[in-house]
Amino acid sequence: MRVNSFLCDSAEVVQGKIYALGAGWNVINVRAFPAVHRRLTVAATVHVPFTSTNEAHRFEIKLLTEDGKEHAVGLRMGEDGKPVPVHGVGGEFTLGRPPHLVDGDEQVAPFAFPFDGLRFNEAGMFSWVISIDGEEAARLPMRVQQAQQQA
Repeated sequence: MRVNSFLCDSAEVVQGKIYALGAGWNVINVRAFPAVHRRLTVAATVHVPFTSTNEAHRFEIKLLTEDGKEHAVGLRMGEDGKPVPVHGVGGEFTLGRPPHLVDGDEQVAPFAFPFDGLRFNEAGMFSWVISIDGEEAARLPMRVQQAQQQA
């Protein structure tokens, strides 16, 4: 499956289309570390071949550090009531084969995954990794760096 993806400030999917604001960047500038980035969204279109319609597929997004370690994308409450890091999001999707679909045509599934309050303790290179059915389908590099002081 082919995946087209991008980072943006905000996005949502409405009637099969992605509506995005502040799209097409790969650097987050922060004043100081540790830093919290208010919101970013990973938006993607998954192009599902005709032969893969009417099947369940697994979609997953993870944020990796430059040395390949998983970086937390959020927190959830553990059974003991304490916050536990979340290292990825995902789910299943199925695209049908409507009667008007021509043999051989692909279906497109749009997705928008917002991430609020991402925490970064230091500058570095990161990669958003999108996997379909357990295989990496796209990788979006992203740098987090301290903003340059203006004179």
